[in-house]
Amino acid sequence: MLRSRPLLIIIGFVVLMGLLIFGYIATQDVYTVYADNEPVTVRGNFDTVADVLQAANMTVSAADRLFPLPEMPASPENAIQLLRAKTVIVRTEDGSETYATHQPTLDAFLHEAHLSLSRTDRVVADGQQLTLAQLDGVPVPAVLEIGRINTVTIFDNGQQTTLRTGAETVGAALQEVGITLYAADGVEPAQGNWITPGMTITVKRSQPLTIHVDGRVIQTRSHHANALDVLAETGIGLVGLDYARPGPETALQPNDIIEVVRVTEDFLIVDEPIPFETIWQGTDQLDLDQFALLTAGQAGLARQRVRVRYENGVEIGRTIDGEWTALEPVHEVMGYGTNIVINVVDTELGTRNYWRVVRMRVTSYKPASSGKPPGHPRYGITASGVVAERGVVAVDPSVVPFRSDVYVPGYGVAFVGDTGGGVKGRWIDLAFSDDDYEPWHGYVDVYYLTPVPEPDEINYRIPTWLP
Repeated sequence: MLRSRPLLIIIGFVVLMGLLIFGYIATQDVYTVYADNEPVTVRGNFDTVADVLQAANMTVSAADRLFPLPEMPASPENAIQLLRAKTVIVRTEDGSETYATHQPTLDAFLHEAHLSLSRTDRVVADGQQLTLAQLDGVPVPAVLEIGRINTVTIFDNGQQTTLRTGAETVGAALQEVGITLYAADGVEPAQGNWITPGMTITVKRSQPLTIHVDGRVIQTRSHHANALDVLAETGIGLVGLDYARPGPETALQPNDIIEVVRVTEDFLIVDEPIPFETIWQGTDQLDLDQFALLTAGQAGLARQRVRVRYENGVEIGRTIDGEWTALEPVHEVMGYGTNIVINVVDTELGTRNYWRVVRMRVTSYKPASSGKPPGHPRYGITASGVVAERGVVAVDPSVVPFRSDVYVPGYGVAFVGDTGGGVKGRWIDLAFSDDDYEPWHGYVDVYYLTPVPEPDEINYRIPTWLP
């Protein structure tokens, strides 16, 4: 029994509180508010209509109709009437405007708003096109379009907006949706272009760029992605061969650097000497193996016009733009003697006439040095067919006429009857038999004995150097 007493006390307290609350509620007045003919009730004791509306969480705009007025005393016996104004967005070619109305039909609303229609106007109510005859009895729409209303799509920095507008120009359409353009921003089509049905408008936001030009650094902003367009916009001209880096084929990115390269060209005249040639000419005014300058040579002049290219004042290359001979060379004419003088030389066989004497290198050889074995059929046989022995010499036929006679002091008169693969130029090789071979080395004067060969068999210009 003792344990159930607290529980009974709690139950009794709850019942008492419920009776008190019920009694309090029973003493509260009930107020009714008809908002657009829909009843809303609130309980309480209120002094004014405004207090009732506040308790019902209802706000009243200036265009709404309220009876009684907000400052009037509130009475539970009298319902409060609230008729909210309907919002109508009207789009025309002059722009968009928002109206508040209590008119039930479109025709009445147009009359109230002083909106007059012509027979050529196009009327669209909440997306449905109407004729002028259909306006009477049509409920007031939320959106009303009058006139030439077009749908345009606007792209701005990745954001897409679709707009139904009566604006006539691109700029007016952008202004209608609250898009702000800054000085360096761009729009395609341009702001002054007329709006056309289904038009797409692209807003090109500017980006920071740096221009290096003529020793200056210019910080700028531009919506262009082409370096040439940025330069033109900034008033920087490219003249002649000037160009920009990066080129027009490269799309610019934020903070890119555009370098203007100034290109100039200059021309230089470069002269190069043209060597003259030496021409040999025979003359009987000189004795054989004598030489003299007949005509002095003079170098010519080759001239080139060279195009020099400079970029930002630095030479970067040269190309030949033209070349010609400014002065022809004058060839040098050297004379060699063709006058043959017969002289006399004493030999072991007596006095002999000679027509030429030439200093030569001298060596000697024998049949065994030819490399052929003694039993070989050509062993010891010379180029002329005679046997290699004393009195036969080998020479270079271009220096000493083949099959002629020569005199070699200390060796004697000899027949030029052999040639050697290694005997070239002013070189004479004296033949001996294997039994009487004598080694010769050094230099010796060789006398060309008469008779004098025919002119076409004489080499008037034998080598001047000794091997």
